[in-house]
Amino acid sequence: MQFLASLVSSSRGFHRRWNRALSLHQFSSNPEFVEFLRDNGFQKPQAIALAMRYPYIKSLEQPRSVIRLLKSYNFSDTQIQKSIRVHPQMMFYKVEKNLEPKLRFFEEIGFSGSDLCKFLSQNSSVVGVSLVRKLIPTVEILKSIVAPKDEDLTVILSRCSWLLNRDPNLFLLPNISYLKTCGIVGSQLAALLRRQPRIFNLPEEKLRGYVSRALELGFSLNSGMLVHAVFSLSSLSKKTFDRKLKLFVANGFSEDEIADIIRRSPGLMRCAYDKLTQGMEFYIKRMGIEREALVKRPCVLSYNLEKRVIPRLKVLHILREKGLLLNEEKKKKKNTFDIVEMTEEAFLDKYVVRFGDEISEKLLAAYKGHLVDDDDGSSSSHDKL
Repeated sequence: MQFLASLVSSSRGFHRRWNRALSLHQFSSNPEFVEFLRDNGFQKPQAIALAMRYPYIKSLEQPRSVIRLLKSYNFSDTQIQKSIRVHPQMMFYKVEKNLEPKLRFFEEIGFSGSDLCKFLSQNSSVVGVSLVRKLIPTVEILKSIVAPKDEDLTVILSRCSWLLNRDPNLFLLPNISYLKTCGIVGSQLAALLRRQPRIFNLPEEKLRGYVSRALELGFSLNSGMLVHAVFSLSSLSKKTFDRKLKLFVANGFSEDEIADIIRRSPGLMRCAYDKLTQGMEFYIKRMGIEREALVKRPCVLSYNLEKRVIPRLKVLHILREKGLLLNEEKKKKKNTFDIVEMTEEAFLDKYVVRFGDEISEKLLAAYKGHLVDDDDGSSSSHDKL
């Protein structure tokens, strides 16, 4: 009986809460506001949900003026809806004093036409940020790094609009100042901002940690390679980085050799674990290349085996079989890594298109993967280092 009484009591409580919710919904869903939102493309559930957030609206003049402004800037209906969903408060901003000055500001820094509409529809919360205290100071700081390339500024802001939502004195300015003391300045600082903007939003102590780890790996302050090390370290968790170090150890590399590899090619550590594994398997075990050669030219581990390395070695194998490389090899011996590291244009010019139509057609077919050959380019007949 006690259980039944409890169940009945719970049921009554549920119905009371349900009836109260319905009453609140009817009270808070301003029918006129809901209709306004429906007229501007919102589905009924979305319109009701938005209206319930602003139950005490007495006039729709402000939301109407905001919609008119966005349409005057050629925002599509979909972009307007997205902007409001992301930042519904914008419907109640004063157009002349608040919203329009910010739209003009973003136009002035390089966003225009469809780019402006796309940026603000995806990041409409930035219109709620103070123009004087945050937007202008932050943009001026960024322009001092990437100027005079305005397109770089818009790319950076499109990737990390959150930079505009924060006080630049909190992380942005201190981190820029610290990086400059490490010798990361000018184009290096600009490149880091473009490629890894989140590093400028870290507590300074964490940024100092990345620099300390880079110094432990043998990089030095004011070295041109330090920025690459900081970028790589900040792109990986310590667990992932250590796992890749263990991979090199498992393939017979000493601590000194691993340090040399990282100093020569810090970006290599951003390669996928499986890609590094396959590269070592191919060069060391299948081709018999000495580890010392990989220490000197570690970047070859970052190249795609199926699309770049093996097809190029197939082409060399065909040329060697036809005796077309003999005279050239007498003049200047080319090793495997020289061929692998050549640009695409240089490789095609030197080893494919210059041998006549018939041979070049076969070479190009081999290079593009259309020629089936028992030798995949990894046999002992190929160049060794």
